[in-house]
Amino acid sequence: MSPSPNGLRAYLFDLDGTLRFNQPSGYQTFIQYGRDLGLDFTPEAVRSAERWQHQFWADRSTVDRLFAEMGEAGGWLEISRRQLVLLGATGPIDDYAEAIQRRFLSEYQSVSVLGSDVIDTLAALRDRGYIVGLVSNRDEALDSIAEQHGMADLFDFTLSAGEAQSWKPEPAIFHRALEMAGVPAHSTAHVGDNYYADVVGAQNAGLVPILFDPTGLFPDAACRIIASVGELLEP
Repeated sequence: MSPSPNGLRAYLFDLDGTLRFNQPSGYQTFIQYGRDLGLDFTPEAVRSAERWQHQFWADRSTVDRLFAEMGEAGGWLEISRRQLVLLGATGPIDDYAEAIQRRFLSEYQSVSVLGSDVIDTLAALRDRGYIVGLVSNRDEALDSIAEQHGMADLFDFTLSAGEAQSWKPEPAIFHRALEMAGVPAHSTAHVGDNYYADVVGAQNAGLVPILFDPTGLFPDAACRIIASVGELLEP
């Protein structure tokens, strides 16, 4: 490809929360279930707890340890309890957490959707000569989910954390992605919604981080911030 005006030759994309979304999201549903119990969450508490959630899921060792010690059901119950505390809930926190988890198990259903501009943006980046990769902290390979959403032909490669045996923000998964892209770190952007996993991880591995943050959850992030992936096509 000819030199790009931004000096980039490749774009790596996170999947969940960046290109693909659950509707309604698990977090939105958690907040609604809590309010259905009569709990009052302030807007700032909701945002603060959501930031904590990003930080928690970016710490693989903590997540693994929690579920190893408490089991699947116990781990999710503990996460619910911690979120309620961060949201400012008072009273029988354990009872609230159990009630919310029961509703998730019996009622929660979501639809997996892409952002409205995802397909067009990925196709345009490929047309402009960029290498485009999909790099996710999922355990399983990503080919199936990419095909399910009509993206299979829009990536030069896909890489899951399970395949890399490394999870963002660890450098190894980024280094493996760079090898697959065949592009140096300083010429590669990584686009993701989790500040702690995507931005910090990309920075530490020498890539150019771009934060996808449509709700302004991390307004002070020291990197480019976009509200839609379509902004990547702008000069």
